[in-house]
Amino acid sequence: MRLVTFSRGRSEPRLGAVLPEIDPTVVVDLNAADRRLPSDMLSFVDACGGLRGKTWTQARLVLERARKAARTRRARYLHSARAVRLRPPIRPRLLRDFIAFRAHVARTREVMGSRVPAEWDAFPAYYNGTHLDVLGPDNAVRVPRFPVAGGTEPRFVETTKLDYEAEIGYVVGRGGRDVEGAPAARCLFGVTIFNDFSARDIQFTVARVGMGPGPGKDFANALGPCIVTRDEFGTPDENVIQVHVNGKERFRGKYRELVYRSPHLAPGDRPLWSFPEMIECISRSQEVRPGEVWGSGTIPGGCELERGDAAQYLVPGDVVEVGIQGIGTLRNRIAPSRPPPGGKR
Repeated sequence: MRLVTFSRGRSEPRLGAVLPEIDPTVVVDLNAADRRLPSDMLSFVDACGGLRGKTWTQARLVLERARKAARTRRARYLHSARAVRLRPPIRPRLLRDFIAFRAHVARTREVMGSRVPAEWDAFPAYYNGTHLDVLGPDNAVRVPRFPVAGGTEPRFVETTKLDYEAEIGYVVGRGGRDVEGAPAARCLFGVTIFNDFSARDIQFTVARVGMGPGPGKDFANALGPCIVTRDEFGTPDENVIQVHVNGKERFRGKYRELVYRSPHLAPGDRPLWSFPEMIECISRSQEVRPGEVWGSGTIPGGCELERGDAAQYLVPGDVVEVGIQGIGTLRNRIAPSRPPPGGKR
């Protein structure tokens, strides 16, 4: 299934699905088609996070009926994509962002004059982002401002190193404690695109305090445009990953080449932490819950930081598009920072 959250006019966000093989311009309102189905994504994940059970079967039957109805568009639960607004596909219960690809770590550490730390091989490191301010398709990302030390009052300046990060967002469908082996893989409900916007100057300044990335990371996390369930998405392999800014290509590559065949990998190196490995490790120390969203970490090559002095950071007016074959394209516009109260800087 390819699931979305959408709204029409001033309506509350609702659970929907798209049928790209029949008509990509049609959105199916699942709850309107069958009142037994949940009207929001989180409730749907709670009901059938393992892609099985009564709710899952009902949803599949609705989509089969919708495929037939889409040819005439007479069903009231079918909406034109032009008449709806896509929202963040899910409001996560918890947002974790990992740094799971060795080649990305190697390239960023090389830029900073260091190497991959030995600890990266010991544990799938992550930080907790804010799950309350998740952005969706076409939402504006405001340039963040941060305080500069000096003087009697703090002076706030805009970041000059606003970066995108192309990631896979893993939507957890089943949770638990001490999950191992095959059950860990079945904890995945589906995948989306995760753009972990980062203010690099803030990130590295705050990092010196020793408490993680803080405001350099959690001011904007975008998800979308849809969630593709794991039975449809499969395993990333030849999937093309690409980033465009203002219509110009910044980055393109196939997942397998980027992750497993990077020149930054030496023989015997661990190339990544997989989703099942993340589940196994995290569930040893705490309960994992359905409805969490986990970022994979930047797919190697999928950010400007890796380019060092050649980096072209984002500025107001830019439109950034992250595309992952099999999921779609997540587009966001960069907006100026919010004016400070009283016009103070």
